[in-house]
Amino acid sequence: MWSVLAIVIPLLLLVVLIWKRVNIAVSAVICTGLMAFMSNLNVYDSLTVNYMEAFVGYIQSYWPLIFLGASFGKAMQLGGGAEDLANLLTSKLGTKYTIAVLCVTTLVLSYGGVSCYVIVFVIYPIALNMFKKADLPRHLIPAVVAAGSFTAVNLGPGSPSVVNNIPVKYLGTSATVLPVFSAVIAASFFLLAMFYCIWQEKVARKKGEHFSADEETLQMMAEYEKKEHGNGAIAFIPLALVVIPLFFGVDVLYTLLMGWIAIAVLYWKKIDNKIEILNCGVTDAMGAIVATSAVVGFGGVAMQTAGYTTLVDTATSMGGSPLISFSLGTALLSGACGSGSGGLTLALETLAPRYLEMGINPGVLHKIASAACITLDSLPHNGVMVTVLACCHLTHKEGYRHLFAITVVGSTIILIETIILASIFYPIP
Repeated sequence: MWSVLAIVIPLLLLVVLIWKRVNIAVSAVICTGLMAFMSNLNVYDSLTVNYMEAFVGYIQSYWPLIFLGASFGKAMQLGGGAEDLANLLTSKLGTKYTIAVLCVTTLVLSYGGVSCYVIVFVIYPIALNMFKKADLPRHLIPAVVAAGSFTAVNLGPGSPSVVNNIPVKYLGTSATVLPVFSAVIAASFFLLAMFYCIWQEKVARKKGEHFSADEETLQMMAEYEKKEHGNGAIAFIPLALVVIPLFFGVDVLYTLLMGWIAIAVLYWKKIDNKIEILNCGVTDAMGAIVATSAVVGFGGVAMQTAGYTTLVDTATSMGGSPLISFSLGTALLSGACGSGSGGLTLALETLAPRYLEMGINPGVLHKIASAACITLDSLPHNGVMVTVLACCHLTHKEGYRHLFAITVVGSTIILIETIILASIFYPIP
């Protein structure tokens, strides 16, 4: 019990410090040191070796993606493409459907293969302009991002999502396994998340909340509004160059670069400071990746503790209904890792063989694993949650409640639906 508390207590402290607006890099180091101390690990080695290996490893893996994603999104702002696209969408659809339009747009990008790390940088400048026109509070932007990129794309048939494709290796299934079943639970998740966003929009308006941003952002947006507006349809060209080649197997780094070049060419005359097109996105990317790497480092040390081993042992020896115990084990491992893909991989390696021997349909196991790993993984220490909030210039206190509602509460509801439907239509022999 103490070994598990040695993880839980520092994690709770991390959440409290983040909520109190203590810099996340500082909070992560303090809580990691406490966790190492409570776990009887060498604190110095934990911080200088295990923590830094995870910290640097994350930057090594994701810096090119996050940098190009941030640069593309910032370039859309800089050239006025985000403003033009927002003008087009609001002129055609009005401001009444802002939330729904952005949710669907994000879903399309996600299903197109655009990484969630990139989507938030692409969607944010567009959402920012549309939210201003609709006079919606910015704290709803993370909810829109989550509704489109953290829901159906993880469960839908043929989805390029990592958590939909990892089980293929371990279960011998495919990304399109059980297409009708997959489509039902994926659609349920997306609609649940989108209706939550629409409901929160009504709550915000009832409270009298309005659009607001820091002075720098407001000044930048005001400058673009004064400029001559271009054809919003042209703004779809860079987006198309990012998304369409992905369907033909082109690496996302190349497509982001093509999109960035297209923005530079199409909006060259509207960019006052030409050199800024080279610098755009660097600050946003650095802030996001350092914040995310800080909590990834915390997870890297957590995996070295006896408490983590205890959690793994508990998950692997869990009894009860096979579908429920497998779901709980996968969710528990994902929460301990702070990573859906990490917990999913571990669950499939340690748990799946025993459940396959019970005669459970591999396709059912595939879908339950994908649904379970996206429940507890997205607690406040999850790197993706940190990236989304950092990109949207929001603190955990301002925006995380929406992420929690969709990615923890909503995903748990969908997991229960998945288990019930699987039990009815694919009973264990």
